[in-house]
Amino acid sequence: MRFDFRKIKPLDMLLVLIISILCYLTFFHHLNEFTIRIWDEGRNAINALEMLKTHNPIVTYFNNAPDMWNTKPPLHIWIVMAMYKIFGVNELALRLPSAISATLVVLLIFLFGLKVLKNRWIGFLGSLIILSSMGFPDLHIGRTGDYDALLVLFIFLGVLSFFIYLEKKINKYLYFSGLFFILAVLTKGVAGLLIVPGIILYVLLSGNLIKLIKNKSFWKTILLFLLTVGGYYLGREFLNHGYLAAVWKEEIWSRSQNNLGANGNDFWYYWKFFANFRFQKWIYFVPISIIIALITKNKTTKRFILFSYLISISYFLIISKTGTKQMWYDSQLYPFMSLLVAITLVEIINKIPFLLRVFPILILCFYMQRYIRTNIAYINRPDLEKSDACLKYGYLFRDKTIDKTGFIGVHKADWCTPINFYLEKENLVRKEISQLKFGDKVFTCDSITFNEIKEKYSIEIIFDNRDGCLGFEIKL
Repeated sequence: MRFDFRKIKPLDMLLVLIISILCYLTFFHHLNEFTIRIWDEGRNAINALEMLKTHNPIVTYFNNAPDMWNTKPPLHIWIVMAMYKIFGVNELALRLPSAISATLVVLLIFLFGLKVLKNRWIGFLGSLIILSSMGFPDLHIGRTGDYDALLVLFIFLGVLSFFIYLEKKINKYLYFSGLFFILAVLTKGVAGLLIVPGIILYVLLSGNLIKLIKNKSFWKTILLFLLTVGGYYLGREFLNHGYLAAVWKEEIWSRSQNNLGANGNDFWYYWKFFANFRFQKWIYFVPISIIIALITKNKTTKRFILFSYLISISYFLIISKTGTKQMWYDSQLYPFMSLLVAITLVEIINKIPFLLRVFPILILCFYMQRYIRTNIAYINRPDLEKSDACLKYGYLFRDKTIDKTGFIGVHKADWCTPINFYLEKENLVRKEISQLKFGDKVFTCDSITFNEIKEKYSIEIIFDNRDGCLGFEIKL
């Protein structure tokens, strides 16, 4: 798929401009406004900060020790670390890789529709659909310093490259696909391979299996994948003994068998969220795409519908059957479902007499602008979670009127990673309540922690930021 920028038509340039503006409003606007989020974003922020300090690009660290809970490979952490060097250690630098990745996914949808499916309106509509979904631009995917947006970018590139290879039988696309899947695994480990069963199903059903296994380039790609990915995992085990056992425990066995997310074992967990708000009402058009595959005259479109459908169904079944369920595990589905819906809507509109098409287009425009405006309004909302004690530390550190030099941070719940990030950024330390001693200057934003300290020690208040954060000195 060659792309000559000199041949871009004015209409396509206008559509790209519209998409780009919406991407800015959806992914970049107010990106640094919220403080570091609990769990993964906070831990990733610390992993990248400590990698800057340790100069160890292979082993990620948390609290100055090898991180054996978050066992993901470090590609995303490398990129965040690079952003820290360019933009400084802050929320914006942490989240830029996700915002950029999400934007590239949206633009790729348009490009794929334009160049491969030969229909700019499928690409444009698919881009608008993913932007109008509430799931993809949400926290943990498009707007926070988590793995998932970068993962989706590499998965989407890998899958599209493989589809183009099957269509054109040009080996370079097979190599591209292998490269992108390597990058996907180096971003989020085994999650980068969960979409592969759907690809295998398509290869079997489309009659491409024999040709594929006879292609030497396929085996070269497999070998490159095994050497690169295997090399990383074995290398880290050599440098960080016990790492492979931790990967099996934390990333594979526990998440597949146990309910680590406290979201229950409901098989329809993801479908309910799709239908209720994460994919708006677009979700109901996805099954209709099968009918479109039967009636469309475009053979490439027909094959891509089957390809996307098999990928989406197999991935949905895998994440629905695993023990651990988190909302953002659905992230890999959005690009494919958006294209399926776009194909369906464009095919339906094309079946309507030309003069009558204005009515479904107006209806479509009404709901599209409504969904996108809702998303943008949601993004521009005040921090509704600001009352969470763990999220207050970022706002405290932004307040330059309070001198926090020499203070110790204390928060009873050890899972509160944001406090670790802000303390480490300012070269301050965190201690347990039992470790405090006379003369320590302490701050906490957690009322439970403060009350327990007050019961155990005599204190003298130094500052109260009126937002629930208190600074005080331990007295005899």
